[in-house]
Amino acid sequence: WWLNSQRQAKFISIGTSCSYEEGSNLIEKDYLKGEPLKSLYEYGMTKRMLIIGQQSLYRQFDLEYLTVVPSTLYGPGYDISNKIPHFIFDIIKKIIRGKNFGEKVELWGNGEQKRELVHINDFVNQMLLIESKVNNEIINIGAGEEYKINQFAKLICNIVKFDHEKIIYNKDKFVGAKSKKLNIERKKELLPNYKNIPLEEGLRETILDLEKKLLND
Repeated sequence: WWLNSQRQAKFISIGTSCSYEEGSNLIEKDYLKGEPLKSLYEYGMTKRMLIIGQQSLYRQFDLEYLTVVPSTLYGPGYDISNKIPHFIFDIIKKIIRGKNFGEKVELWGNGEQKRELVHINDFVNQMLLIESKVNNEIINIGAGEEYKINQFAKLICNIVKFDHEKIIYNKDKFVGAKSKKLNIERKKELLPNYKNIPLEEGLRETILDLEKKLLND
């Protein structure tokens, strides 16, 4: 198919920050170095094997590729039935249910661990823009800033109108990495003028979508 009729095709894949070695600086040149995060080792290694496969196809057949690595994605359209939801959807779900059904809102850890979000629309738009600019690279796509879990929770509480003081932080539970902010210097070189959707605006949109799903179940 590719050799005979689609020579302009490019193999684009989506990687994961879990492939980076725990404690590394999360820069693209280190994507295959060390070992992935232990709690998500198999998932991280699977994504590493995907880029190895792309590199092999390029060397053998000149099939160009691009791997984009997002920070945690958020936005409307998320399947809330996912048994292991991404942290931001889990927080939103718990706070919405805490407000509307009086359920206990318990978050794992002390709230000090940091995470980075990128809106799904920003991720897709930047991926398409980058695709037209580079070949055969790994590119991180993140927001360039991270927030503490308790900061996300307070912002969500303000939007939902729920008392943040009612949240219980369980320090005895697993919390994962303390920080997961991608190095996006390469992305900024390629898209120096790109502006992400403001976090509060994106969260409002996400919360509205999840509220409709949760309250209509």
